[in-house]
Amino acid sequence: MHRLNGDERVYRYMSGLPLTRGESEAQLERYRCHWDEHGFGLWALEEKSSGLLVGRSGLSFHRLWPADPELGWMLDPDVWGRGYATEAGAAALHHAFARLALERVVSIIHPENVTSFRVAERLGIGPWREVDWDANGITLQVWSTSRAQWSAEPRS
Repeated sequence: MHRLNGDERVYRYMSGLPLTRGESEAQLERYRCHWDEHGFGLWALEEKSSGLLVGRSGLSFHRLWPADPELGWMLDPDVWGRGYATEAGAAALHHAFARLALERVVSIIHPENVTSFRVAERLGIGPWREVDWDANGITLQVWSTSRAQWSAEPRS
């Protein structure tokens, strides 16, 4: 995970700065605690053909939007454009609505991250609100979908 967290291309639209090894370890511990506390969380994404860790995706509560679980994705640049984010996102939405019976899921997206907007659109997630990212002076886009709106099939 630290390999991905240390890649500037990966963190461009997240914190803006790659994470140190210590920050990556602390992040992983937060992910474990989230699972323990909520019974769901982020999944490791493994490429079937190579067995390599190529990212993470899933549901977690975001500090900037604690009211609804966020569906997020982060992938190794070597696998960008292969549909992995959409595939993982669709699985996470199915888990959210069919298994966890959540009412709403959000995706918090940096306003310049056009690729993530496209993934969200394919998943049936649409613009909803905004939230200030105080530390960075940026207004992030909060996209959402509800169990009532959800379709099990991603859009093309």
